[in-house]
This record gives sequence, structure tokens and C-alpha cells, in this order.
Amino acid sequence: MTEREIDTLLEMGWWIQVSPVQLLHSKGWTCGVYKQFKKSKNWVTEYVKSFETPHECYEWANEVIKEQIK
Repeated sequence: MTEREIDTLLEMGWWIQVSPVQLLHSKGWTCGVYKQFKKSKNWVTEYVKSFETPHECYEWANEVIKEQIK
């Protein structure tokens, strides 16, 4: 992600976290989409999903965020 993309996500109150994990029969990646509350400024995990590649994580998370900000 570019610096501009990161700043835009933060300004909108969203964050994407991608981490390596051990899945049932293989290695994979888990993705968390976080939303920041406006009043308290606390971050809460809104969505979580696992994928085979980190690229799939970011693609999915960006689509989730796009749907939420419509």
C-alpha cells in the first residue's frame, strides 16, 4: 500500500491487518478489517477472513470497505 492509501484509510476510520497463520492443512493468511469509533477512537474488528495469499486478503478487505462507505 502506498502512503496515500494508508492515510486515506486512516482518515476514513478503517484499517486492514494481514497476518500469516497456520490453516488446517496448509499455511495461509488471515485478514482483519478494523473500524474506528468516532467518539471513543477505539478500533474494533468488523470483519475477519482467511486466504491462501496476502494479495487475496487486501483485495477482499478493499472490497469490504468500498461496500461500507457507499
